[in-house]
Amino acid sequence: MKLFLPEGRSVVLQEPKDSRESLAEWLGASGFGLNTRCGGRGLCRGCQVQRLRGNEPPELVKACQVRAFEAAGEVRIPRQSLADESLSGVSAFDLRRPRDVPRLRAEGVGLAIDIGTTTLAAALWDLSTDRSLGTATRANPQRRFGDDVLSRISFSLEQPDGRVRLQHSLVRDGLRPLIAEVLQAADLPVEALSAIVAAGNPTMLQTLTGDALDGLARYPFRLAWSGERTIPATEVGLNLPVTLRLLPALGPFVGSDIVAGAFASGLPGESRSTLLMDFGTNGEMLLLHQGRALATAVAAGPAFEGGRLRCGTTARPDAVSAIELADMEWRCLDGRGEPTAEARGLSGAAYIDFLALGVEAGLLNAFGRMDRTHPLWHKFGEIDDDEAVLRLGRNLVISEADIAELLQAKAAFGAGIRVLLAEAGLVPRDLERVLIAGGFGYHLSPAHARAVGLLPDLPLERFEIIGNASLAGASLSLQFDLAQHMESLRRACRVIELNQIPAFSACYADALLLEPLEP
Repeated sequence: MKLFLPEGRSVVLQEPKDSRESLAEWLGASGFGLNTRCGGRGLCRGCQVQRLRGNEPPELVKACQVRAFEAAGEVRIPRQSLADESLSGVSAFDLRRPRDVPRLRAEGVGLAIDIGTTTLAAALWDLSTDRSLGTATRANPQRRFGDDVLSRISFSLEQPDGRVRLQHSLVRDGLRPLIAEVLQAADLPVEALSAIVAAGNPTMLQTLTGDALDGLARYPFRLAWSGERTIPATEVGLNLPVTLRLLPALGPFVGSDIVAGAFASGLPGESRSTLLMDFGTNGEMLLLHQGRALATAVAAGPAFEGGRLRCGTTARPDAVSAIELADMEWRCLDGRGEPTAEARGLSGAAYIDFLALGVEAGLLNAFGRMDRTHPLWHKFGEIDDDEAVLRLGRNLVISEADIAELLQAKAAFGAGIRVLLAEAGLVPRDLERVLIAGGFGYHLSPAHARAVGLLPDLPLERFEIIGNASLAGASLSLQFDLAQHMESLRRACRVIELNQIPAFSACYADALLLEPLEP
């Protein structure tokens, strides 16, 4: 097979030996992984490639649905179908050490890990001095089995060895190299580690421990375990002579990442009505009001982390982190606020900037459609593969399909906010404090997010961006005895399952519009 890649180069691959192997599996094994975001079930177009047939028009096929030996000849992989293995998470975070909580009498070096659906992040600490020794991030290699938790749950049930493959992928291809990287950067041997604490959403932690995910596949949802768990690291395939502490979850889809984030941000004991929002593929929210705690999770998908978007990527040094519009010109900025002409992609925060600015300028209507009579369209718009796109740079375009994907993710959060507040008897203006966590949120413009209905319609001074709160909370758990406090929160918190709330569908439909959230 002759393979044509997006950069203009081509390679020749030998024919596959296994006649049962799909084209997507064979290309992945050959070093050309595709965006099999639905887990290879043929439910999306993430792995779509072109089969070239002489003078005839190219044939579009889903690589996961075609056997490799049947595709012999010439195949072209579009840029959006090629997996971005350089995807990275954001390890920056704010950390507030708790008051009136006893310190752990710990020595040596501790490792905190945030196991996200899309990204993995680690922080290394000198436990005797509380000094940070470094951080590292890495893409979650499970993405090839599906880019959200529901796809991975389905993969574990539909494939005979699905559960084993998920665990091996996470440990062998993700956590082992992540740990090696952070230790190497600190010039420390493996033997220096004395403790590991991990936080993450329930699906990720259960795939780490190798537990069955069938309890998460149908209502009533249930976890194999939910409280804090301490096991030898060797039990999950990490060849380390230390214990691994897994922090407790609040519910089937509300995990220890939001619990860790709550303590990292000083949320327990907060007297003000406060909403903690952890933006990720599996979005989670925790509301504290008058001593009550309510939480929920939304299936936002990976759009805010760059997934499924034509030029999407996570926040990273060579990505566009913000977009400005002035004098009929788009300006793409990197994480330092400097113009970037050769960016490799657009972060989720940049897409939110575009939505807000597009609506403000009249280019986009409330449904996310582009006005093809608008001056900005005449200047930057074009039709590419029968699709309307706006070109922001030589390698950067935003399509109406991208906008539709973003609206669905935005609507999931917007509807979740409205339902959670309604269950507490509140409306958005009652919130006194909103904490924004997650890699996506670190570069987010609250003003733009508020304008399009991703955040509550509140004064800007009530918003606070705190970074990777899950990693921060896992770090605190290395240094402070938070176990009983986390267990108390877990027992006191009421988890709202949105599929059981009749109003959620209507709230979701309303939140699809590009407008501020209404009570």
